[in-house]
Amino acid sequence: MESKFKEAVSGKSERCNDTDCEKVADLLNAVVDGEVTAEEQEFFNAHIEDCISCFESHDKQKLLKGLVSGHLKRIIVPESLALSIKAKIQETV
Repeated sequence: MESKFKEAVSGKSERCNDTDCEKVADLLNAVVDGEVTAEEQEFFNAHIEDCISCFESHDKQKLLKGLVSGHLKRIIVPESLALSIKAKIQETV
């Protein structure tokens, strides 16, 4: 009973470790954007099933992305502008 209480308070299960939480934190944005491999997605999903803290971080990130993308408007710019911006970026890389 005591371990369940500690788990609820800490937001982590006994199977959850800091190394996995760090890996999940590194993957978080890519997962929300759908830019991870199937293996990374499987690891991520398995971890957030056991770790309340990481699950909440994922939930907040999805909510934030939804709010931001819902308020942005796509503006079409001249192709020449886009090309000049890309060229400037390449110069700095």
